[in-house]
Amino acid sequence: MEGRLFTLVSVENEADIFAWGMEITAPGEQEAVTYCRNPVTNQTVFGLHSNAESALRRYGRTFHLRLVWED
Repeated sequence: MEGRLFTLVSVENEADIFAWGMEITAPGEQEAVTYCRNPVTNQTVFGLHSNAESALRRYGRTFHLRLVWED
C-alpha cells in the first residue's frame, strides 16, 4: 500500500488551501481521504473518495478548486 499527499486549492490563489488529502493505492484498489474546514460553516469535514480527482469533482462543484500533488 502506498500514499500520495495532495491539496485542493483555490484556482485564484494557490496559497488558499481548501482541503488536505491522501490518495491511497494498493494492488487493484484506490481511494482518497480528505480533511477540510468548510469556509461557510467552519465545520470540520472528513471525506472518503474513490481517488483524488473524485474529491476535486465533489468539492469543485461548490468551490472553484484545482488539485495539487504534494510530491
